[in-house]
Amino acid sequence: MNPKKCLRTDSFLTNRSLRRTGLLLLAGLLFLPLFEAPLFARRNIMEYDVVVAGGGAGGTSAAIAAARLGARVALLEETDWLGGQMTAAAVSTMDDLSGNKTGIYGEFSENVRYHYFKKEKSVSTCYWDGNTTAFEPSVGGKILQSMVEQANRQAAARGNGGKLDVFYGSKVTAVHRRGPRIHGVAAELDGENTDLLCTVLIDATEYGDILPLAKALYRAGNSMSPIIDSSARIQDVTWVAVIKKYPDGIPQNLRITTPPPGYAKYVHGFRRIVAAGGNSFRSYPLRLPVDFTTHNGYRGLPDSSNPMDYNAATIDGWSKITKTGVNWANDFPGAELWEGKGGLPVAYLEDPGIRREVNASALLKTLNFIYYIQHELREPWSVANDEFYSETPVTLALGIVPEEFAEVVRRFPPMPYVRESRRLVGIETPTSKTVRHNSESYRDGREGREISTSMAIGGYILDLHAGDTDADFEAEFGETSASIRTDMPRGPFQVPFGSFIPVEVDGLLVAEKNLSMSRLVAGALRLQPISMLTGQAAGTIAALSVKEEKPARALDPRMVQLHLLEAGSALSLCEYHDVPRNHLFWPGVQMSNLYGWFSPLDLPSSPSAKIDDIYNNRVVLARLFGLDKGIFGVDAPLTGAEAESLLRKAFGAEKEAVLYALPTFGLTSFVSRGDFAESLARILGYRATPEERVSRFSDIQSPSVLAGPIHFLSNKGVLDRVGASGVFMPDALLTRGAAADMTMRAVVAPREHRK
Repeated sequence: MNPKKCLRTDSFLTNRSLRRTGLLLLAGLLFLPLFEAPLFARRNIMEYDVVVAGGGAGGTSAAIAAARLGARVALLEETDWLGGQMTAAAVSTMDDLSGNKTGIYGEFSENVRYHYFKKEKSVSTCYWDGNTTAFEPSVGGKILQSMVEQANRQAAARGNGGKLDVFYGSKVTAVHRRGPRIHGVAAELDGENTDLLCTVLIDATEYGDILPLAKALYRAGNSMSPIIDSSARIQDVTWVAVIKKYPDGIPQNLRITTPPPGYAKYVHGFRRIVAAGGNSFRSYPLRLPVDFTTHNGYRGLPDSSNPMDYNAATIDGWSKITKTGVNWANDFPGAELWEGKGGLPVAYLEDPGIRREVNASALLKTLNFIYYIQHELREPWSVANDEFYSETPVTLALGIVPEEFAEVVRRFPPMPYVRESRRLVGIETPTSKTVRHNSESYRDGREGREISTSMAIGGYILDLHAGDTDADFEAEFGETSASIRTDMPRGPFQVPFGSFIPVEVDGLLVAEKNLSMSRLVAGALRLQPISMLTGQAAGTIAALSVKEEKPARALDPRMVQLHLLEAGSALSLCEYHDVPRNHLFWPGVQMSNLYGWFSPLDLPSSPSAKIDDIYNNRVVLARLFGLDKGIFGVDAPLTGAEAESLLRKAFGAEKEAVLYALPTFGLTSFVSRGDFAESLARILGYRATPEERVSRFSDIQSPSVLAGPIHFLSNKGVLDRVGASGVFMPDALLTRGAAADMTMRAVVAPREHRK
């Protein structure tokens, strides 16, 4: 896959933008002292609303989400791939224990399934299970490119001004900051120095490389800037490879005929994990070493070059796998340690020279494992010849990998799998204890313990690959190695609004693995599904910050949530049998869950098991009998008392307005849609005028006293769903679902000034 260096939908420098660029250049000359990097020294100046640094899983999602909402977005990616860890690093087996296939991640998953459906192939080829999702990296990369192109087409069709330009082979080199606010970046775009002016900058890089450039507070390992301990530990990295079976014999150019450097050091570790005659996976946890078939079933991928289909539902299916990812025995440094300690030093994040050295060594370890497969295991497997190709891999250019291995190394992914990056110091920092508490929502009959400002839902174990001794954790959060066990999540959990927002910098947001969170929580929030969903949240926050002309911290989280829910991203941990995700009022019911507007008729009652305990009989039975979902009562009519309670909870900060609206209700009688709409209009500042507007609904005539309030609410978007058919039915009884939807839209609607 060799995409163009820059993907654009139209010429960026229109006449209008040319005039604006000239003004900006003049402003740059006049106000040069305000910027930390000189603008006049650079030939090119471009202006965007949002700049996203890093085109990984999170960055691509952020860019798409922002463009869909009308923002002009520049997405900068250092490689020539979109997708980061899940494509460019070849971790293309989705680590999805939450089952939350919603939002942009849900769209991506459906596109993957449809692609392989047309080829009559299963995507459930990994993790020894028939309910998983995997794809070839090249397929995932092309799907992301198509989603970018679709976002541009949709924005053009809507005429909302949104656009998304992707710049490959590009990176941010400096950040323009004036006082507490970011104003833009200096970047290398296809070899040219360029200044990109923007309102919001999102750090979605694999290493959190923008945070120090922006002079934002961040954590690395168990230390915090500005005093970073370069010897503190972070997790291992892995240079994954995609390998496939060559039944007719490995092509000569893909054979590794001599042991790569370091083989004697690694071979004993390989034997402890994968060996001829090893164990086959039949129960969890499995016993090491495993046989090669079981190894392949772990990261098994569909194989477009194989006319036959297979899946991972049975041992027989594992034996038919012909393409897989090497991502098990090759963690680096792994058991061999780095300077006598597990994991890598924080210097890997901070020092470019050490980063290059580590990445080259990680690649060599994987090269050694492929040699081990070919020679000790005697398997006809080598790197796939239909996934990656680079004429000049970095490791070859540096002279670290001998030239004799060039043909194999050229088919390695362009980047390693990086599990841990710098982390923002944000206005909220989830810890393992808060995540555990949150994940216990609706478990064993408990009430919800939901986070009201939820921006995304993830679900994974607290998984650290090394760097997991007591001394490696952050004392300020009370976390130790024992916390991995005691604080293990019991279900999906939420990411709060404050994890995206710096404590002291405006115009900067984070995505990918760079969220504000403890090291241990980062072990559960670093995976591909949640990275896509938090990326979508970051892009939505950025676009609304631009649109509302407010710093992100000043936004009402409920406004962000409304847009995320409208885009199909689940935010509440509670699901209901009577409100499936395609239900008209699903967004409003989700918002009601978050803020406790209604008490459900029946709560879910899921068993309290570890999130990865998928073979627990109680978990299986609970799902079989529907105990993982409750009953909301979406079609139940609302009494006056319930309506009063709803309005008090939703508009508690506007007590005077609520009291003004309440007299229309009788406490025990049911409330009509018209009465409730009139009350909402009053709360939002509606006052009757002699010249009322014509109603937009066929069943509300202009002489009606409701014509004015209904028109008022329509203009504010409060009736977007309940009145989508063009009929309002003012005399019909108000249902809980309709009330939740109207309230969700009303709480974020602009208020009228009261005289």
